[in-house]
Amino acid sequence: MWFVTVLGPVPPAHKTQEWMDHATQVLAYRVTYGITDQAVALGAAPEEYVPRRTEWHRELAKDLRRW
Repeated sequence: MWFVTVLGPVPPAHKTQEWMDHATQVLAYRVTYGITDQAVALGAAPEEYVPRRTEWHRELAKDLRRW
């Protein structure tokens, strides 16, 4: 459910590679941090600052706003 909500069911023809890159990054983030939320792609923002996770979450959240 979260995947289609955030990225849509198929990539736009003119931005297929960019769409695939974003989809891969979101999936990697979810697997790395054990995100299981079915509605929110990135789950909740980290509660405390953990450099790699916090920055990755911020970057992905910003990138996903474009879709």
